[in-house]
Amino acid sequence: MGAVLLVNVDPNTAEQLSALQPMPEVREVRDPDKVAEELVERSPVIDLLVLGARDGDPVSVAEHARGVDQDLSIVILAEPSRLQQIKRRVRYAPFLSGDVVCQSLAESDSVGRVLGEALVRTRQRRKHHDDVAATLAKLEAPKVWQPNPKQYLDRLLDHAPIGVAAVDYTGEIRTWNRLAASVFGLQEEDVIGAQLTEFFHPSDRRRLEDFISESTANGDKPSPGVFRAQGAHDDNIRQLEVTAAAVSSRSGVPGALVLFKDVTQQMAQEVERQRIEAQMRRAQKLESLGVLAGGIAHDFNNLLVSIVGNADLGLLLASPGSPVQNALIKIKVAGGRASELTQQLLAYSGKKEVRIEAIDVNPLVSELKNLLEVSISNYVLLDMVLSVDLPLVRGDLSQISQVVMNLITNASEAIGEHPGSITIATGTAMLTADECAERKTNWDVSEGVYVFIDVSDTGSGMPASVREQIFEPFFTTKFTGRGLGLAAVAGIVRSHHGAIEVQSELGVGTTFRVLFPAAPGAHLDAPKHETLEPAMERSGKGTVLVVDDEREVREVLSEMLEIFGFEVTAANDGIEALDIFRASPDAYSAVILDLAMPRMGGAETLQAIRAIRPDIPVILCSGYDEDHALKGDSRSAFLQKPFKLSTLINKLEEVLG
Repeated sequence: MGAVLLVNVDPNTAEQLSALQPMPEVREVRDPDKVAEELVERSPVIDLLVLGARDGDPVSVAEHARGVDQDLSIVILAEPSRLQQIKRRVRYAPFLSGDVVCQSLAESDSVGRVLGEALVRTRQRRKHHDDVAATLAKLEAPKVWQPNPKQYLDRLLDHAPIGVAAVDYTGEIRTWNRLAASVFGLQEEDVIGAQLTEFFHPSDRRRLEDFISESTANGDKPSPGVFRAQGAHDDNIRQLEVTAAAVSSRSGVPGALVLFKDVTQQMAQEVERQRIEAQMRRAQKLESLGVLAGGIAHDFNNLLVSIVGNADLGLLLASPGSPVQNALIKIKVAGGRASELTQQLLAYSGKKEVRIEAIDVNPLVSELKNLLEVSISNYVLLDMVLSVDLPLVRGDLSQISQVVMNLITNASEAIGEHPGSITIATGTAMLTADECAERKTNWDVSEGVYVFIDVSDTGSGMPASVREQIFEPFFTTKFTGRGLGLAAVAGIVRSHHGAIEVQSELGVGTTFRVLFPAAPGAHLDAPKHETLEPAMERSGKGTVLVVDDEREVREVLSEMLEIFGFEVTAANDGIEALDIFRASPDAYSAVILDLAMPRMGGAETLQAIRAIRPDIPVILCSGYDEDHALKGDSRSAFLQKPFKLSTLINKLEEVLG
């Protein structure tokens, strides 16, 4: 019965192994360099080698052990964090692949089984070799068949699954097998006597020489390295994993045996995997920031309801022309600008639904050009190249305008206080399925006809490192506090199912191209006119149930309604609202209901209210865009936060008929 040799295994793990798998005599070695000595000199023979991976290089120890005892079963125990790295090294190590078991210490339920199976494998190999030796011993010497040494070596080289080249001490090739010829695209007669390094990329030749020298000087210790091979054609570049070991000629002249494996495809797959992982991390980061931006916009809109609403109430009560009235007007204007900021946040987060209408891009761009010419740098010339007969696009007019304004503003800032030009161009493009797949976006783009808007500048341009981050929120090359513009642009384009392309060169300039799906059959809708401000003589009748989890919102809504003659009952969430409504459902003329509330949301509350009284008019409020809860509900309306007093009253009169 043989023994088990533990190398670099801590005492606690050793005790656990003994408990998991009954083992014969157990020896422990702390110094990996002593393993070969233990395998050669000690008796009884070692049946199982267990290598710990706390530190050091267990794969190298395994290679040395296999050189001493080819029948020995080897198990490497590693923490999960190192397991994949060790498995990869074992896979590509000569004479180890598929014969060394790498086991995670975290999988305690399978460690005992693995050790037991390894012991059985060693004993089966040794028994097989003993049986073969005994059989050969019984045969007469003349009857023992032995291969021709030269033919044996030739066949081994020709059918080896790796490339083999033997070089002398000067680096000249003396032997070259069939796989090597296939990898380099050269026959043996073309390379014998040539320097091995000649067939590698010029940038790797010196490094390869040093690698072979170091490998052969370290006692034949294999240490794989990756080098670029350059075959018969300069464009035939292959990635080779190279291992070198010292050998000598019959006369004792030193040389080296160089083994190499083509890993071009594996490395390309690894690069692609890393690219996909980076893209996934980027998409996840943008998604997380989108959730954050949407949450901030929602809370900010609730604050703006109170700010803008109270300003409206103050304007109704203030004397015309008084200083208080002027101050309230400034507050209301500031609130409007803050509302535009929340729309940018919602556009970035993808939670702002587009208000679809048919849009002619050329007039939109022309109007924006006239507007922006007075606001951009005086050093910049703004020019337009507009294609005729563009198809219409379906989208949100204000959001597409925001995209163009942001791009022109960025282009102007890129030029700075230097003479330059910005060119706005429009046109159409047909995107095939392959072209859509190549678009560097984090959302799907469908094939079809697109209308594009190009904004080109003669500014400073961007390096690749900046181009990779320009659509991330809060990334900026400007002064602190800027940097949401292009993230909002990306959000708007994403919500319109479009695409973005960026071309930039340092010192030359930048071109942004945004593409929106064309709508060939669309027609321009009639312009919409805003409802006039409600007249003061209008008076409300009835009681309105106001439901919102924000106290400030409930208070300002109540004051707005009361000043126009409505009576108000307030509830701070859906559950409380249902209790109030059930008690007297016919007492209420309408319900104003927030969509996002704890305990019971607005959509669920609406369904419960409709079950009690189907005809009750309801206004749903949200900092986001209109919810699907309103689909098909003719007795409901939507009011987006923040809103003006006039908008609230008009919407309420609309649902009350």
